[in-house]
Amino acid sequence: MRDFIVIVILLGAVPICLVRPYFGILMWFWVTYFNPHRFAWSYAYTFPAALVVAVPTLVGTVFAKKSLRALLTAESLLLIALWLWFGVTYIHAQDIPLFAGNMKDADYEMGHISKILLMTFVMTLVINSKERLKNILLVTAGSLGMLALKSSQFGLRMGGARVFGPPDSFLSDNNAYGLALNMALPLLFFLVRDEPRKWVRILLRVFFAAGVLSVLLTYSRGGFLGLAVVITVITLRSRHKAVGAFLLAVTTLLVLSFAPSAWRDRMGNFLSGNLDSSADMRFTSWTVAWRLSQDYPMGGSFDAVPNVDVYKRYQPRPLPEDAPSSGPHSIYFQLLGDQGFVGVALFLILMGSCLWTLARIRRGVRKIPEAHWLIPYSQMIETAILAFMVSGAFLGVVYLDVIYEMIGIAVILKMLYRKERREFALRRVGEESGLPAQLPEEVAAPA
Repeated sequence: MRDFIVIVILLGAVPICLVRPYFGILMWFWVTYFNPHRFAWSYAYTFPAALVVAVPTLVGTVFAKKSLRALLTAESLLLIALWLWFGVTYIHAQDIPLFAGNMKDADYEMGHISKILLMTFVMTLVINSKERLKNILLVTAGSLGMLALKSSQFGLRMGGARVFGPPDSFLSDNNAYGLALNMALPLLFFLVRDEPRKWVRILLRVFFAAGVLSVLLTYSRGGFLGLAVVITVITLRSRHKAVGAFLLAVTTLLVLSFAPSAWRDRMGNFLSGNLDSSADMRFTSWTVAWRLSQDYPMGGSFDAVPNVDVYKRYQPRPLPEDAPSSGPHSIYFQLLGDQGFVGVALFLILMGSCLWTLARIRRGVRKIPEAHWLIPYSQMIETAILAFMVSGAFLGVVYLDVIYEMIGIAVILKMLYRKERREFALRRVGEESGLPAQLPEEVAAPA
């Protein structure tokens, strides 16, 4: 019965996605994050849910003839350049024998990241209002929040057992799951401020608490660092900083008092600087990525560092427990090994451009009262990006879906900010002339 319901929902959404691509984007992110088909037990489990939603959404977007203006922002152009560079390194690595062992994985990853980026650009084209932006954020935060509620209940029932995301999804790894939840926490927190419905505000707060607990129960040390950053930033930006700091202190005390011994041992060794085999593996993998980049500045394409031949050639010493190879354990070293110096540079410039744009939006709307709603929205995306950059320093998940959605939303916020500026300028011209005014070309399209 569960399989039947999932299939009916997905197939029933197809004609709506075709006619309304905006609805298709909502469905895409619901399927991507919540993975409803992974909660079925039979034929729906392997159903190509994302493909069924994506194809009519893409077709509908083409026929809707949406404006391509969002693709001409600095962030969009940088993202396109990064996508093209992924293709360049992928093609380049094909003819190098050393990388033959990771080409099968690279085939999958190139297709996977291309789907993510394609739908990200579609999102920037169809989300053109505050209402639509809020709904896409509610779908993202709500989907991850529901997963957090489910996993936190499981972890508590099992006495603090480690939790994971839906199986056979990009969230199935505990590290990726913890990072995705960290990025959802700012959304859950700031959306409460802009939500008039009481029951939705309560639900968002429940999801937030479950998200914090689930991040801790992933036993991910990178996730733990990201959580510390998110909670600190949220506390500093809270309207009641003293209350927030008090609740943070109480939460920390409760965690340290009631956390399972396995969790305390794992985090205690990490915070005290004691290196276990996992931490030692990280340093070894980072060295492999660095040495690889010296010989191959363009990188070895996707999953180059875990390639056994690459790892054995560049490792400074054998891994603990005789493991043949390991992942990169850092988004930065992952990019370095996969995409080389150009890939790292493009990604860092892209992240910096997004953060600069979000800060610039907050400064720019101070004199536009009608646009003050952009402030908390820019803050939530900024905090999510910071969580990714901090947690990602210790996790090899640079191709995580959520970060590319956040980049796309930064582009959308930029476009909506420009729209607010145009409308504000139009009102000013009208007030000064006493008549409805048409904006001059240079005012209608500000830099």
